[in-house]
Amino acid sequence: PRPRRAQRRTVSPDMDAPPRPPRHPVTAARLTLAHASGLSASVVGAFACDPADATRAYYVAGGNVVSAPLREVGQQGFLRGHDADVTCMCVSPNGRFMATGQAGVNADVRVWDLSSGKCVHVLSEHDQGVARVAFSPDERLLVSVGVPADGKLFVWDVETGAIVANGPCEPNDTKAIEFSPVVVQGVFYTFAAAGSDVVIFGIDAASGVLGGQKCGVGHTKRHYCSAVFSSDGESLYCGSTSGDVASFGVSGCVLRALAPVCGGGALVLVNDPSEQNRFLVGGGDGTVSVYNPKRPPTVLDALDHVWKLKGSVTSISFVDGDGGKCDASGAQIVDKFVACTAEGGKYLCPSRQFPKGTAQPVLLEESHVAPVKMVKFAPGEASFGLNNGPVGGPTIDGLVTASADGQIRGWTLDPRPICLMRAGLRTGAVPLCVAVTSLTTMTGWDDGHVRCHDNKTGELMWTLPDAHVGGVTAIGVAVGGHFFVTGGVKGEVRVWDSRSRRLISTLKEHCAAVIGVEALGDDVHIVSASRDRSIITWDLIRERRVAQHKQRVGSINAFELSRADGPNSTRMVSVGQDRSLSFWDLMQDKALQVVPGAHAQECTCASLSPHGVLATGSKDQSVKLWDFETGKLLAAEHAHCESVRAVAFSLDGKTLVSGGDDGIVMVWRVDIAN
Repeated sequence: PRPRRAQRRTVSPDMDAPPRPPRHPVTAARLTLAHASGLSASVVGAFACDPADATRAYYVAGGNVVSAPLREVGQQGFLRGHDADVTCMCVSPNGRFMATGQAGVNADVRVWDLSSGKCVHVLSEHDQGVARVAFSPDERLLVSVGVPADGKLFVWDVETGAIVANGPCEPNDTKAIEFSPVVVQGVFYTFAAAGSDVVIFGIDAASGVLGGQKCGVGHTKRHYCSAVFSSDGESLYCGSTSGDVASFGVSGCVLRALAPVCGGGALVLVNDPSEQNRFLVGGGDGTVSVYNPKRPPTVLDALDHVWKLKGSVTSISFVDGDGGKCDASGAQIVDKFVACTAEGGKYLCPSRQFPKGTAQPVLLEESHVAPVKMVKFAPGEASFGLNNGPVGGPTIDGLVTASADGQIRGWTLDPRPICLMRAGLRTGAVPLCVAVTSLTTMTGWDDGHVRCHDNKTGELMWTLPDAHVGGVTAIGVAVGGHFFVTGGVKGEVRVWDSRSRRLISTLKEHCAAVIGVEALGDDVHIVSASRDRSIITWDLIRERRVAQHKQRVGSINAFELSRADGPNSTRMVSVGQDRSLSFWDLMQDKALQVVPGAHAQECTCASLSPHGVLATGSKDQSVKLWDFETGKLLAAEHAHCESVRAVAFSLDGKTLVSGGDDGIVMVWRVDIAN
């Protein structure tokens, strides 16, 4: 079977193009960040509520720390400065300072003044990576420990950034570090480091003398990943990867007891400020459990939990001063906390269980936890989620994103992305391309398969196996929807019948991976672009090439047809390794215009709005807006902390969404003037 010719006829590249209606160039544009959604969920302690402001929170997203309103959509701030992923974060007890550490050879510890959002110290003594940081209770000292390859421990003066003491990190594989709340005579501090062993340190801040004592555990062997002191500083409690909590006496440095609390490891252990001797434990099995050291442990404790969340709990932070209940003295009772999970969820949870239906965990936000590779807006009539809208109508600003961990999500923008559809695989396969229709989301994968998910339920509807050897790198759907086109790693372009999923034809002239395919308005001609620097226009009726354009230097990474010209559009733009913008008309042999040096590094993605505004993203971490008619730069923003991998305009052109290797999805408001 051949592709059916659409009812309306349009121009063929073999024919003369009709004149385009004149369109005024865009003279100015403004790009304003409306919301950034992301979380480095694998980093334990990556989320913290502001102790001084109950409405604000901080969380790690790639190499950034985001400062954001806790419950409402509002102005977000970014603490930028790290050149690699942030591996640890700690907010000082009074909320004055924050400390962050990063991975890589430039393993700096940065100290931030949270009132101004500025970095006040860059502490550059660690190599290979920083494992954990912690503030003393009076905010005078900061301790940092390196990864095993670094093996160093430093105690810093927070005000001056000077080294107070240093030594080898013990244990070498420290996973948790915590200060005792008790400071003797204002200079004698105690802190503990936990890993394969537990070591309790003492430091004289005046003289810089540092010493440590390993805790005795007898024949008990555990690997510890969390730690917290009792309020009087007499006891130390450490959570283990076995899911139990060990109690140590600080004075004798000896193990007292073990209590099972959860499964999958006690990853997080925090003190409940509303009650003495009550600690919350975040488990690798997704539970939030209670540990009470004064109650004799039983084997059933591991089955008794407060809440069960989706994904391993990696952060717990209590919300202070949020307008809740007060005790008899008028002091506010802190009865809520935020828990973050390894699957990217942020939940606002009561600290105690109540009768069913009265108070349950509330999902504040959901995000990807792996690099976001694709962003696509859905057609206006598309609907995501079963309960979307009063009668299941179209989703407002429906959006699909796909990440490197195989997860696909459908969102609505409000302007914060609200997830309505979840799909994907947990087999290790990675999605490489996506096409969204009114009812389904089609994706191409690195295992060579094409998969189709239902927009409402996320259910896998069908799989087209072995569509391309080595992976499906491009996918496009005909305007009429009766066929779809795929491109592969080896350069093949294949046309498939949408209903039967039978192969109609194979077009092979590209000699490298196809990065994109688009159907022209007549559904008879398609355009494909490849990393071999070529752009080919195909006639599907005659199954042959009718035009070819060649980019001069560097492979092509993305191209976009100008839909602003109407269904008969033959103009397009391509971006790639040469860091330039190349504007083309399929009716002409040579490029209409080339804008060199559009970005400082390789251009990775592009999108065109209905108003003729071009958005581009790059490995230089920036997003830029251009006028498609003139190639003039309209706006530029340093967006992500790693490469920008995808940009997409909404149907009305007033919203731009970008996704990057940092796992963040950014929503931008676009204002233009003609």
